[in-house]
Amino acid sequence: MRNFSEIEIRLKDAEYSLRCAEDNLPLEHYTVVVHNAQLCIELAAKAVIAFYEEPSWTHDPSEQFLRILEEHREELAEMLWVEDLSTLADDAKVAAPWHVWPTYGRMIEDGTWVAAVDACTKYNGLIKRRSGRRPLRKSQKVI
Repeated sequence: MRNFSEIEIRLKDAEYSLRCAEDNLPLEHYTVVVHNAQLCIELAAKAVIAFYEEPSWTHDPSEQFLRILEEHREELAEMLWVEDLSTLADDAKVAAPWHVWPTYGRMIEDGTWVAAVDACTKYNGLIKRRSGRRPLRKSQKVI
């Protein structure tokens, strides 16, 4: 496919989402941080997908991403480590539910509902791992 305008748009939006997440971290606006970190991961994965085909309309592009990695393994291996890129699929899968939770909250294991502001704290995995930065760098290497 190699729709470079779509790739460029997704990367630009991913960079902006990462910047918003990082700017809001010191302000402790954790719902904003988590939402933007998730969006950055999703957009970074979709930028790589768009290099080959139209990204699916989903917040978890990991299956499509892994399929593309398998189909284009040799070509991608020439650009960078395919194994390294597969962690981007893992990041997308882990981050996908966080697209909704910073807005609506989430149900936890015991069945109770947790408000978004309580679900998104400095202890949240997306914040602790600063997940948006690594996936964005990986997708930029491919493009």
